[in-house]
Amino acid sequence: MSAGGGTRFQEKLTDRSGSWSRTYRDLVVGPEASWARLVYFEIATLLAGDLPGALGLGLRRILFRPLFGAIGRRVVLGRGLTLRCARDIRIGDDVWIDERCSLNAMTGAGGIAIGNGSLVSRDTILISKGGPLRLGERVNLGARCLISSIGGVEIGDCALIAGGCYIGGGRYHMADRERSIASQGTYSEGPVAIGRDAWIGAHAVILDGVRVGRGAVVAAGAVVSKHVPDFAIVAGIPARELKER
Repeated sequence: MSAGGGTRFQEKLTDRSGSWSRTYRDLVVGPEASWARLVYFEIATLLAGDLPGALGLGLRRILFRPLFGAIGRRVVLGRGLTLRCARDIRIGDDVWIDERCSLNAMTGAGGIAIGNGSLVSRDTILISKGGPLRLGERVNLGARCLISSIGGVEIGDCALIAGGCYIGGGRYHMADRERSIASQGTYSEGPVAIGRDAWIGAHAVILDGVRVGRGAVVAAGAVVSKHVPDFAIVAGIPARELKER
């Protein structure tokens, strides 16, 4: 039984076997990172992290580039961007990441990859807790989305994800009534896959292990707990197929 990313994060915070500075380094830039990398991260964030206007965009493009595992051309990084373990984050060309987004690639989880031409709107959180998180090319993520990868999340090219959606997550073990649910760890029933050209309406929930087919439409507010066929239109809680496109 393995603990999920959130549980490991709490364990790291409460572990008194190491120094506070080492704990901070491990969580922010990764346990294998050098102290020099942490110092550079701190300086880059201080100088450019919240700087407004064109000057802020330009400085973030220059100063944040060495932090990533890979970053393409003409990438826009909005102010207030939160980065964790950025060396496990790969960003393609012409990607726009809006203000106050959070990209957390917990070390050993498989990292985050964002394909060419994708948009990540403001206040969106992408977190790779226990499996990789992959966005294809020209994916459009609306504001305030949360995508959490436990068993893996893959979103196909040209997918539209409206604002306020929740995708992924995991499931908690809870058989032992004498222990807290949080302490029993998480598991996944498989990766989440959203097909090419799918459209996920505002505030929809796509649960762990679900596949949404190519060109499918998920109505606003739906909770999807079962696979959705290609080109199907689903709605409701739990989501049910209404018709095909």
